[in-house]
Amino acid sequence: MRAQYLQDWIADPAAPMSWRLEKDKAGSGALGDIGAHVVDLTQHITGQRLTGVSALLETFVKERPLPAAAGSLSGVAGEGTGLVTVDDAAVFTARFTGGALGVFEATRFALGRKNAIRIEINGSRGSLAFDFEDMNVLHFFDGDEPGETAGFRRIVVTEPGHPYVGHWWPAGHGLGYEHGFTHQVVDLVTAIAQGADPAPSFADGLQVQRVLDAVERSAADQARWTEIPGDD
Repeated sequence: MRAQYLQDWIADPAAPMSWRLEKDKAGSGALGDIGAHVVDLTQHITGQRLTGVSALLETFVKERPLPAAAGSLSGVAGEGTGLVTVDDAAVFTARFTGGALGVFEATRFALGRKNAIRIEINGSRGSLAFDFEDMNVLHFFDGDEPGETAGFRRIVVTEPGHPYVGHWWPAGHGLGYEHGFTHQVVDLVTAIAQGADPAPSFADGLQVQRVLDAVERSAADQARWTEIPGDD
């Protein structure tokens, strides 16, 4: 399993401080802000949890201008400087309960990558790949096909039979970022109406936080392999 979440909105060292760069307010940097999403996504896709990690964290720009005024994500620079107390990049290897290996990366310093959530799964009989910057497309490789003609198949997921899509536009009309929030509300309300536990659950969120905690502890201990406690 390979998982990346790449952005570039803070790559400019002249971009000013914000609450996202202060550990006492944000908890962590790229790790908790965007790395949490790919941790959650990979565990959801596989149905397995991460059991241990070996991690590195790095802060590339350790001091930034204080903001003159709030505005966009990066704000407007003013007078004076402040200390950055969170990570700018997080990289770690991991193991899943089923024995699979995972490689994770999260940074807001990947110039040219605006919101690249990249997931690739390599199994014994095929592979799947997805990039959120091309969110209506899934790439699938069937390992059972003859080698002479085998290759990744580009699947445009805009047919009525694809999950959620049939409730929107005619076939071939793509969905956007905002539609995902509507789907979340539908799943939540449907679960409540059926008397079922909504997914994701509090336990799912807790598991993600356990992974992030283990990443920070590993990075603080020379990337030592760090186990992630289970539900017990």
